[in-house]
Amino acid sequence: MKLKRAALLLPLFAAVYVFAFAAPPIYPGAKPVDEYNQEMKKAGQDNMAYNTFDPYEKVYEFYKSKGTEVQTRRPPRASEKFASFKFNDAGYGVAISWKEDSKSKGTVIHIAKIPGR
Repeated sequence: MKLKRAALLLPLFAAVYVFAFAAPPIYPGAKPVDEYNQEMKKAGQDNMAYNTFDPYEKVYEFYKSKGTEVQTRRPPRASEKFASFKFNDAGYGVAISWKEDSKSKGTVIHIAKIPGR
């Protein structure tokens, strides 16, 4: 009986494992940017954008704890913040940004499939 139960549970554990690495996590409470996402889908791009009113620093810490930060050569500016992260197992990258004069008035999160993965 135990062997039968194990045989039944194995596909479930395999599915959970596969889906756990299907894409990077979406920041809790972030909302899709529908207009942008529709345009990316029309263009055939595997790219999604989300927006949250949470502070940039909180979103940064969330993704820093989940992925590997990619150092950029962007010079720091007082009116904007930017960081990007790799999720090698899933083949995705995440870029987060905040701009003082942005229409979104929040932190924007871009999740994109890394080409060739």
